[in-house]
Amino acid sequence: MTALSLLPIICLLVCLVFLKVPVARAGAISLAIALVIALVFYGLPLFGLSVAVGKALSLALFVSLIVWCALFLYHLADGFKAVEVINKNIVIFVEDRLVSFILLAWLFSGLLQGMAGFGVPVVIVAPILIALGFDNVKSLAAALLGHSWAVTFGSMGAAFYIIQMITGIPMEELGVPMWVFNTSAHLLTGIGVCWLYDGIGGIKKGLPYILSVSAVMAVVQYFTIISGMYSLATLTTALAGLTAMFALYKLRTKSKTHSSLYKGSLTLWQSVLPYAVILGLSLGFQFLPAALKDISLSFSFPGFETALGYMVNPETGYARIRLFGHPAVILLCAAVTAVIVYKRAEVWDTGVFRDAVKKTVKKGIPATLALLALGNMSLIMMDSGMMFRLAKSAADLAGGLYPLFAPFIGVLASFLTGNNTNSNVMFGDFQYTIAQELGVSGAIMSAAQSISGSVGVAIGPTLVLMGAIATKQDGQESLIYKKLIVPVLLVALVMGIVNFVWMNFM
Repeated sequence: MTALSLLPIICLLVCLVFLKVPVARAGAISLAIALVIALVFYGLPLFGLSVAVGKALSLALFVSLIVWCALFLYHLADGFKAVEVINKNIVIFVEDRLVSFILLAWLFSGLLQGMAGFGVPVVIVAPILIALGFDNVKSLAAALLGHSWAVTFGSMGAAFYIIQMITGIPMEELGVPMWVFNTSAHLLTGIGVCWLYDGIGGIKKGLPYILSVSAVMAVVQYFTIISGMYSLATLTTALAGLTAMFALYKLRTKSKTHSSLYKGSLTLWQSVLPYAVILGLSLGFQFLPAALKDISLSFSFPGFETALGYMVNPETGYARIRLFGHPAVILLCAAVTAVIVYKRAEVWDTGVFRDAVKKTVKKGIPATLALLALGNMSLIMMDSGMMFRLAKSAADLAGGLYPLFAPFIGVLASFLTGNNTNSNVMFGDFQYTIAQELGVSGAIMSAAQSISGSVGVAIGPTLVLMGAIATKQDGQESLIYKKLIVPVLLVALVMGIVNFVWMNFM
């Protein structure tokens, strides 16, 4: 049964990495295999199948709204040359190519993850890197890996709150272990971004920046967490990192800020204003009255039991789309702001607007189809008990060495779902239960689960597909995976070692 459960995952990996099959097609093939195994061998009832499909559809709606709005904002800004203005001013402020690569892929992407998440950092940052002249594959891989450290506390702490609620661990007990693993994550992903830039040479040149900036980030995040401001633990950390990186660059190069900014048909301020709206709304929505925050669209699904006795709990408020808070709403407001700015700057062109809409539709449709295929595969594997069987077999096989392998479970779940929140939903309680059976800290194990799942988001097929479409590399996903698989697994290994040593010797 365990071997059967592995088949859809193996198929997905082989299709993506070796056969270079596009994500949508690979997802459809793997979905078909998962469906047969779930119905025939795991006893998934037809009612349960309808529930799983319903969940997948609701998740696809949640994510697709973000994809379409993010694509539209980018094509709108790109069409009116706002992206060009931002790119050229970045070059003016930071002349060193490696520093600008690190600053954007590792820190600015983390800032965006803190505000919106759900793929927004990748679809915004990767195209900017490419427009600056960096290699397409390296740019997308770096944005995927570079933002991943920020996922657990990103999106205003969504994944953190999920695992805390699932396990019941007090926040103050969970916070410090999360900080330890998150510090490891942003340090290692920073080094990984340098490696993607230029291998060992990139690491040698970038390491002084990474070590210094990561230390500042660790201090700021520690005090944010112990102060109980969990929803801001990524935002404040990324802002501190950006500030420290820029200051360190100026000190090391002894360069002065250029007084002359590049101005095209738009000024720098006009170009960045829509992105400032993203920051402002992301923060502002947190302080709205509860009555306004609760205005949302969500779905509820009943529980059921498979023929093999696997219980699926009922779901309420599933894939909640908040009117004031959903990333798509924030991105749409930013796009409206862009339209207003461009009209006031007297650069408005209806033809450019229509072209942005056409490009959004052209790229959005295949992205949505891929989301449907991958989402259905993931939910069928989850609700049939296939994923639980895989994790249980891994725990039984590893025994006392399990803490060493626990992060790979988090990575696996995020690979399948492309979402740290779903990863924590799937295995948060399982990892906590295993910790109790082994007599080790449930808080430490849960932190290892969540942060490793955060890094695992970098190789989630859905997110890779979103980035590939946004950077016009759809069909080249296998090249992205070849760049990412090794660094992601190495980060998981280091976290496993930290987890094992902490559990047994500290």
